[in-house]
Amino acid sequence: MLTWTRPPAPGPELSPVEYGVVDLPAQQSRVPLTFDLSRAGHMHVIGSPRSGRTQTLRTLAAALTAAYSADDLHLYGLDCGNGGLNVLAGLPHTGAIVDRNQVERLGRLLDRLNAELTARQSALGARGAADLTELRRSQAPEERLAHIVLLVDRFEVFDREFVNYDNGSFLERMVRLLRDGAGVGIHVVLAGDKVLGSGRYSGTTEDKLVLRLNDRQDYSTVGVPTKSAPVDPEPGRAMRTQDLSEVQIAVLDGELSGAGQAQVLQTLGEELAKREAAVPAARRARRLDVLPDTVSYAQAWDLHLSRGPMRPLVAVGGDTLTSLGPDLTEVPSFVIAGPPRTGRSTALMTAAESLLASGAGLVVIAPRRSPLRALEGRPGVAAVFTDPDVGVGEFRAVLGDIPEPSAVILIDDAELLMGSEIDPDLAAFARGAQGNGWGLLAAGNAESLALSLAGWMGQVKRNRTGMLLSPQGLSDGEIIGVKLSRGNVGQAPQPGRGLLHLGDGSLLTVQVPIG
Repeated sequence: MLTWTRPPAPGPELSPVEYGVVDLPAQQSRVPLTFDLSRAGHMHVIGSPRSGRTQTLRTLAAALTAAYSADDLHLYGLDCGNGGLNVLAGLPHTGAIVDRNQVERLGRLLDRLNAELTARQSALGARGAADLTELRRSQAPEERLAHIVLLVDRFEVFDREFVNYDNGSFLERMVRLLRDGAGVGIHVVLAGDKVLGSGRYSGTTEDKLVLRLNDRQDYSTVGVPTKSAPVDPEPGRAMRTQDLSEVQIAVLDGELSGAGQAQVLQTLGEELAKREAAVPAARRARRLDVLPDTVSYAQAWDLHLSRGPMRPLVAVGGDTLTSLGPDLTEVPSFVIAGPPRTGRSTALMTAAESLLASGAGLVVIAPRRSPLRALEGRPGVAAVFTDPDVGVGEFRAVLGDIPEPSAVILIDDAELLMGSEIDPDLAAFARGAQGNGWGLLAAGNAESLALSLAGWMGQVKRNRTGMLLSPQGLSDGEIIGVKLSRGNVGQAPQPGRGLLHLGDGSLLTVQVPIG
């Protein structure tokens, strides 16, 4: 049974933690089984189902978090099994426990860790440090980079499901962490079956524990000679490949059931939360919030901190859930594109409500049935045009009567306005020729907008900002100035779920508020 120890005094090197025992028959002794973050790289926990793989990850997580402060250790998890790691989310050291079905969130986790890897490589190079421990020796306590541990349960499922997904980019990012992460303090603990004996993974670490394998011949593929393989070992009993010694993984309490072990972890999380209360948010593991399938406008408005007459709210997203939208004083146009019934008009309505609440004036063009027509007569709405053949004189007259210092033109079903009489005027707004007090938001069918090269929509596309709702083809990326991957397109349409590009080259998965 694992016993808790108080965290050691803060320092650049972290002491090894115990999470089991090693039997040494030749010496007639037992020694602790330890994991040393300051010197260790990655670790493989290999075994068949129900051999104790998930419990090993739980025990290791408990030992690490009990021993180290939340500013020295950041924990993340990828659960490809039945949710056995979810209880770790209650530990104050944990940034996120991601389920394999949360594909978008999994992509964000891998992106986050790979970006951190790149940043740490630069930091080590700038200081001339060989590894993270050496770098931490040269840093002040409040600047020391934390060790990051990524726990992956049932890695064989990840390997099978993501080997070809998005041209293999998910697996490629995982392999990069295994290849380069150890030296910069990113430690990956993989729990899986004999797939960890394949050439792609077997050479990434020498620290391997082999639990029970159902097929005795599989032992030789993971580094244990068949003649040395145990006969029907108990769950939690393993062999350490580096010296073929037998080890026993500790349990967290006398109650051996999964529910009992989870309860211990839950209690530990509550105790550690009190212990780590003084650790500032900036020093903790960064969160990866779950992107909700639905969010109300009221909820999104509460998250909308960057309010202003030219800062419309169009969606929510981000690692820490927040409102997102363009700054029309920087880029004067924003386009929303997608197939029918994916929430284009809803996104425009969300933007309209936020603009009105922030004091902007609106001019609405809605040539087809649209919820934006309901804005007619609202304070701040100068006009609602329902005819696609809007005349230049009528259009300019309305614009000239707007008293607000800031105003935005909203266009629904924008493909009907391409080549219209007011095309040159709309192009001028998209170029920003009317000044920072004017903006243009347009929504339309992605397939039609993708074909447009000239006119006002061509200028909107050249501004390279916008949102794609449920994109269906790679060419849709041209509308907002990005290159899409195959993993981004072709999914079943989900109303309001989209990809946001604000001109910085990065795509964010977002959800449009409703109601």
